[in-house]
Amino acid sequence: MNLAINTRVVAFQMGGQQRVALEVAKRLDGATQIRPANALGGVKGHLWEQFALPLKAKGRLLWSPSATGPLAYSRQVVTVHDVAFLDTPEYFSASFRRLYENLVPALMRRVAKVVTVSEFSRQRIVARTGLDADKIVVIGNGVAEQFRPPDPQSLARVRAALELPQRYFLIQATSDRRKNLARALKAWRAALPSLPDNLWLVVSGSRDRAHVFGEDGAQEVSPRTRFVGYVAEEHLAPLIGGAEAFLFPSLYEGFGIPILEAMACATPVLTSDATATREVAEDKALLIDPADEASIASGIVVLANDPSLRARLAQIGPAHAAKFTWDDIATRYRKLFESLGAR
Repeated sequence: MNLAINTRVVAFQMGGQQRVALEVAKRLDGATQIRPANALGGVKGHLWEQFALPLKAKGRLLWSPSATGPLAYSRQVVTVHDVAFLDTPEYFSASFRRLYENLVPALMRRVAKVVTVSEFSRQRIVARTGLDADKIVVIGNGVAEQFRPPDPQSLARVRAALELPQRYFLIQATSDRRKNLARALKAWRAALPSLPDNLWLVVSGSRDRAHVFGEDGAQEVSPRTRFVGYVAEEHLAPLIGGAEAFLFPSLYEGFGIPILEAMACATPVLTSDATATREVAEDKALLIDPADEASIASGIVVLANDPSLRARLAQIGPAHAAKFTWDDIATRYRKLFESLGAR
């Protein structure tokens, strides 16, 4: 393909946007991936995108998969996963917010097409920027092949490596306050008297991105809670698959890949009846109000004490997740790029 891909984002710890860039890029045969020689974040990374990247793209159609790209390069497709920086600016650092609220809307107006990952995000982009809806293409996300029910050996290795309790619910939360960890921990504490005595909460995720999300403050430590930090890629699927339930009570999501990853592992999911999480989960998860601590606590209690509900969600989850494949997503991107001349 006569296509250049801006893969600056893949130099950083694996997250949703990194996964999209990697999974799609590796399926676009002939495309040229362009990234800095060394990982560049912050101002240096944006300067590289604005000045070095256009020269390296050499007139080819350029795909920027992580919201930012060179303003002077109009022959470009940019994927904007959400506009949380406009909808919920209080969850971001001042410097990040100022940059994105100026750069991203201007970029979307100049490029050939904008891709976003859900109908929710498409509607929010239109509402916040006034962009013509016809310029926005919705292409969702997929589930990587490693996310499946774990075999006993891999589960045992991860239990030992992370010192996991025998029974646990899992929540993934970073320093991004939209992930709602503080409220979830309070809900866990409130739910504890109604939970089995040997059930723990395991919290995974990196907490070191204050430059993007600001300081999230010290979290109140709740009983029977274990923080395992950033989890290596080879441990992630068994960690999810070994959980009795996966909690994703996010306040704002453009998509919510972890919902589908948990479903693919046959792990029951509790998630938010709000933003794109409802769109992605449909009726295959237990939905709660993420702004209501009592609603989260009630959902935790219900999942913990209703094995038939957990069994039903575990049974229907994999078939739902199987609808979202990276092969299909990459095919849809390829067709879009070819329609714009990248043949």
